[in-house]
Amino acid sequence: MLNRREFISKSLKGTTGLIVISIVPIGLSACSNKELSLDTDSMVNLGPLTELNKGIFPKKVPYKVNIKDAWTEQKMEGFVYINKTFEDNNLLILSPICTHLGCVVGDADEKLQKEGIRYYCPCHGGQYDEYGVNVGGPPPRPLEMFSPYVENGNVYISILNPTVR
Repeated sequence: MLNRREFISKSLKGTTGLIVISIVPIGLSACSNKELSLDTDSMVNLGPLTELNKGIFPKKVPYKVNIKDAWTEQKMEGFVYINKTFEDNNLLILSPICTHLGCVVGDADEKLQKEGIRYYCPCHGGQYDEYGVNVGGPPPRPLEMFSPYVENGNVYISILNPTVR
């Protein structure tokens, strides 16, 4: 029969052992140098980073993709707007969907562009600057954006998961 002191001692050692066995694999995997590869089955390939960095900004980049999601596959095509961020010159990838009622925004005419309006929504007059910030009309917030992922020199975006700004 165990006395109280022995019982507490063995219980603490057993609990400590279970915690160590649970935490050590997590710690070792966090220290691993192995890079995780990106699953691009549900992403859009916008093309090589070197090509996307060329030319005049902002620009319209079309895409066609077959999105594989579990047991379904769907064909999608559309476009995104790409610009460079002001601070660090990285790619800024914007959704063309107006944040007011979901219409597709297009390039503003020359007169509006001289006033600093780059994108215009023809449905209700939504106006956005070259960085997708709402500057006029009814849109409640800037255009949504996509986080770029670079894999093997190509830029990918998760087209079904834009980031709300």
